[in-house]
Amino acid sequence: MTNPLSPGALQGVKVVEIAQALAVPFAGILLADMGADVIKVEPPAGDGIRYTMEPILPGESKGFTLINRGKRSICLDVTRDEAKPVIERLAKWADVVMVSMKPADLPRYGLTYEHLRAMNPQLVVLEHVPLGKKGPLGGEPGYDVIVQGMSGTSVLTARERDGVPINIRPAFNDMGTGAFSALGIVAALRHRDLTGVGQRVETSLLGTAMALGNQLLSWFGARDPPVEERYRVAMTDARANGADFETQRGIWESHYTRGGFANIYFRHYRTADGFVSVGCLSPQLNARFREATGIQDPRQEPGFELGTPDAMARLGDLVREVEALFVTKTTAQWLDILRAGKVPCGPLNFPPDVFHDPQLLENEYIVEVEHPLLGPFKTFGPVVKMDATPTRITAPPPQLDEHTDAVLRELGFEADDIAGFRAAGVAGSR
Repeated sequence: MTNPLSPGALQGVKVVEIAQALAVPFAGILLADMGADVIKVEPPAGDGIRYTMEPILPGESKGFTLINRGKRSICLDVTRDEAKPVIERLAKWADVVMVSMKPADLPRYGLTYEHLRAMNPQLVVLEHVPLGKKGPLGGEPGYDVIVQGMSGTSVLTARERDGVPINIRPAFNDMGTGAFSALGIVAALRHRDLTGVGQRVETSLLGTAMALGNQLLSWFGARDPPVEERYRVAMTDARANGADFETQRGIWESHYTRGGFANIYFRHYRTADGFVSVGCLSPQLNARFREATGIQDPRQEPGFELGTPDAMARLGDLVREVEALFVTKTTAQWLDILRAGKVPCGPLNFPPDVFHDPQLLENEYIVEVEHPLLGPFKTFGPVVKMDATPTRITAPPPQLDEHTDAVLRELGFEADDIAGFRAAGVAGSR
């Protein structure tokens, strides 16, 4: 049985977060929800995301509020030599340091893994390099939209406007990288507890995109080379003639998905008054969907051959038939029909609807947090639930510079030292 008074699983673990934007701060929120003491090190002007992604207060945006609850904020200009004594004490104090900066900048700031490890051999250091350290773009800045394109995800999602792909929102590679980063950190802490030795943990947006988005891009050597040659010829010709995104995507589908475009079992449908989502990923569930809807799928016919012009035409007709069927009833009616047939399904919520969905509320996937300036606001609950060491939201997102003096005192700096840091512009906001 859950004990709400029990400490979190990471109680006593001290984390220093030197990162902005989304990926690594999302790792920080996951660790904080598990009880870690997360110190967010912000530049004197604050994390850039404080001023973007829908500002709601001076120095705070919805984006910042979303992924920085439960942390303490200090302002430190890590680019200044005068900040190195603070960095050294943070490294000796911490169990984990998370860094997301250009690798080329880390040596002069004293933030390389080697430098930090020399100060604290037990330290776990997360290095987040968006596009990876090697290759022609090694160490260069990268963002979710960039890796959506580089990884092929933009083609898989098939979202386009005026012939151009649209990036996916929310930024799933950022959030996924945060989750993978937190997993790597916890595994490294387990290793450290067993051996007494810390280590480097490295993550990237591009690696995350390949793991999360490209299950259709496995390479099977005996089959794929001749297919790829035909694909290259067709695509080169299409691009030379100015083909738009949807045309180019159709070429990819015709060579690699073999009828996968006619996916009637795993998708969203428009209904008479909204939309419904259906998810059937096995032959048994597909059969239940056909029984519940009365649809006849020609792929079940003996001798049906994928890839032929006739097959492609019939599958196109199938998609249009099912889409027309779903528009004849309301979302509620379809949910009743599909659930009665034991077909996995759910309503398609627009973002404001999410905060009123009883499924999300009763499972505490949506929770309320008290903000010192805004009052109560709703946000996502702790992602992982644990019995013996419950996860919880320990505090609202910090105000800029809120904890600088307190943390510096914990590190052993005297009042005169702190005043000197502030006077020199090394610590504190500006």
